[in-house]
Amino acid sequence: MSDETPQSPARYGLPAQTSVARRIQDAYPSLTAAQRQFAELVRAAPLKVARLSIHEAVAQIGVSVATANRFATALGFAGYAEFKTELIRGFELLFEPYDRFEQGLQDQPGPLGATRHSLARDAEGLHRASAALTAEDLEAAVEMITGAGRIHVAGFDLAAHLGGIFAIGLSMIGCRASVASNGGGSIGAIREIFDFGPGDLVIAIAFPHYYTDTLRIAGFAAEAGIPVLAVTDSLASPLAAIARTSLFVPPAADGELPSSTAILGLLEGLTAAVAKRRPDATETGRRFAEAAYPWMTAGRKSWPHRD
Repeated sequence: MSDETPQSPARYGLPAQTSVARRIQDAYPSLTAAQRQFAELVRAAPLKVARLSIHEAVAQIGVSVATANRFATALGFAGYAEFKTELIRGFELLFEPYDRFEQGLQDQPGPLGATRHSLARDAEGLHRASAALTAEDLEAAVEMITGAGRIHVAGFDLAAHLGGIFAIGLSMIGCRASVASNGGGSIGAIREIFDFGPGDLVIAIAFPHYYTDTLRIAGFAAEAGIPVLAVTDSLASPLAAIARTSLFVPPAADGELPSSTAILGLLEGLTAAVAKRRPDATETGRRFAEAAYPWMTAGRKSWPHRD
C-alpha cells in the first residue's frame, strides 16, 4: 500500500508540542465522528494535509468540506485557512533548530571555530540550567529520589543514553536505579515498572520533540500512583503536566534546544545533591570500587610484577 493513502501514516506525524496538536487534544472529546476522522488524518499526515487544498484533503477520507471547516472552528480557529497556516507554522518550528544549527556551522571559520562555538553554546546551556533551578524544586526532587525504594529512569533515543549515565550515577551512591534493557523499548520500561508503587519513582527525561513513548510511560506511572519526576525544558512541556515535580534545562533565547551537555550537567548535579543527603553515598562508591578492582587497569605499578 502506498504511503499516500489515509490508512498509512505519513513519515512525519504531528509533533505533540505544536499548537494544532494541543488544540486537537483539548477539543477531541467534543468533536463529531466525522470531525474526529479528519483530526486523525491531521495527526497521521500533517505535512500532506498542509500541502493539499481543503477539497483534496477531505477527499482523502470521504468527509465534507463543511466538516473540515467545522473542525477548524472547533479548534478555535477563525476558519480552515487560519488552521492550515498554523499547521504549516508548527512544522517551521519543528525544523527551525536544525536550520539554526546549519547556519551556525556555516558562520564558523573551520573546524576549530565550529568546536569552540559548540562549547560556548554548551556553557551557556549549563548556565541557563543552573539559573532555572529553584531550591524548592530541587529539594522536592532530592526527597523523591532519596525516599524511593526503586527508581526507573525513562527516556528514549538520546534521552535513553543520558538516562543510562544518570542511572549509573545514582547506583554508585546507593540508589536502586534502572533503565529499560537494550532493545526493550517502551515494553521494556513497562516491564521494569509494572509492579512499582507509591514508594518507588519514575524519572522521565524528555525534550522537544517529546517522544510519545516517554509521555506514555510517565502517564502510566502517574495513573498507577507512582510518583513521576520530570527533567524537561519548560512548564509548557507535556511531560511537566504529568509529573509531580519538574527540573528544567531551558532552551536558548533564540529557541535553540538544550544541548546534551547541559542536560547531563543537570542530571549529574542532581546526583551530587542526592549524594549530599545520603550518608552512605561515598561508602557505597568505595565498596563498588573494591568489587570492581579486578576489572580495572589502574596502571603498571598497581599490578604484581611478573617475570
